[in-house]
Amino acid sequence: MTKLLLVDDEASIRNLLRMTLEMDGYEVLEATDGQEAINVFEKESPELALLDVKLPGMSGMEVLERIRRINPDAEVIMITGHGDMDMAIECLRREASNFLIKPVSEELLSLSLKRSLEKLNLKKKLRQYTHNLETLVREANIELERAYTFRENIIENSPDALVSIRKGGEIILFNSAAERLLGHSKKDVVGKMNIVDLYPPGVAKKIMKDLRSGDFGGKGLLQKREVQILHKSGKTIPVYISAALLFEGGQETGSVGIFTDLSEKKKLEKHLIRSEKLSSLGKLAAGIAHEMNQPLTGILTFASVLMKKFSKDPDTCKDLEVIIRETNRVRGIVQNVLDFSRETPPSKKPVQVQEIVQRALDIMSPPTNFPGIDLKTGFQPNVPDILVDANQMQQVVMNIVINAVEAMHGRGSLTIRTRSSGSNVEIELKDSGPGMSEETLENIFDPFFTAKTSFDALGMGLGLAISYTIVKNHGGEILVTSREDTGSTFTIRLPLLSE
Repeated sequence: MTKLLLVDDEASIRNLLRMTLEMDGYEVLEATDGQEAINVFEKESPELALLDVKLPGMSGMEVLERIRRINPDAEVIMITGHGDMDMAIECLRREASNFLIKPVSEELLSLSLKRSLEKLNLKKKLRQYTHNLETLVREANIELERAYTFRENIIENSPDALVSIRKGGEIILFNSAAERLLGHSKKDVVGKMNIVDLYPPGVAKKIMKDLRSGDFGGKGLLQKREVQILHKSGKTIPVYISAALLFEGGQETGSVGIFTDLSEKKKLEKHLIRSEKLSSLGKLAAGIAHEMNQPLTGILTFASVLMKKFSKDPDTCKDLEVIIRETNRVRGIVQNVLDFSRETPPSKKPVQVQEIVQRALDIMSPPTNFPGIDLKTGFQPNVPDILVDANQMQQVVMNIVINAVEAMHGRGSLTIRTRSSGSNVEIELKDSGPGMSEETLENIFDPFFTAKTSFDALGMGLGLAISYTIVKNHGGEILVTSREDTGSTFTIRLPLLSE
């Protein structure tokens, strides 16, 4: 039975979690504060820990660091009831296995613990493999079948990429996870590629130098470090690497490296930072916008009075018209800011996704409003209903359509499709415009970011930020794929009504 340390100062939460965990077959150890948690951990050596961020006395973060020093391989899942995004990111940076927000659902807790157990088992197997690798090389003739089975059952089924090289850099082992991570097939790598081809310039040389230095976990060892590796497409991928030199008869024969993909972790960190930024900027923008509305109303009122007073003076009236027009434009910008900052809960009702798209198109009246644009639609029949605020979703579709049309400058095609995909419904909007650079893609959903040159009501950089918030509030996501000169594809993914 797996031991699990549960640390929380609230008895009701401990009792609820303990019952759930014991039903799942765990031996639950409890602690109410940080010092008690350390004492229990040192005495009982549990492999798993559920640790509250907020604890009396020693903080959860300090307990996490102490546990890491006692047993670096222990899986520690942080839990918090405060939704503190900065704290969540800090937990990940300090190598917490995961973090959960209270109240913790049984399904999410079970899934997190299952993944942690898989990681624990993998660490044990890989440690054993590295320890025995030199012996396996010497005894290869009599242990060939055993080595093959070991490779198939452990290396090939490992969720982390594993690469081994001979001295000099020739790759001799490249498992299935490495194929998935790097995009290369095994037959094109083993015996044909050098390890330097998998790294940006200079990185492989630096890793080998550090391996031989003894300063990073002992001579011939390199403990978990974050580096960049190269995908077959040329794209860099963030990973953790743990590596070891291999010896035979006291002579260095090669090395082995284990790579853990950090892409999802980085994506999560970016998502948390963006959510916090959206919330903070929304509050700030709302305050500024409300303060601006009053003087703008005054300017419009007095300008209108002056228009009547100088109605017989064409030059003065012309100047006043400019004041009124530009003030109304500023007022429109303020309204956009208010729309961005407003956190009105969506009024959700069951609706067909194609109805949302069609209503949005009817409002914009293409092709009348989009001359030169070839608009095509493809609605998959019998798509299940989704539970959404139809008006808010129409706004999302309209924002993306308008951006696409403006990017094509009156010449190109826009294809809109709807379909069901697993437990989701998708709206895909694909244009033939100029596409976007990687820098633009990185910032496209940030508020006030815009690639447009005109600073008007449609060029404030709020349309996609508003759309991102709306879709997120519906439990969905917006995916974007784009390359320069090849157009862009936006996919709005929303959960089915049953979900």
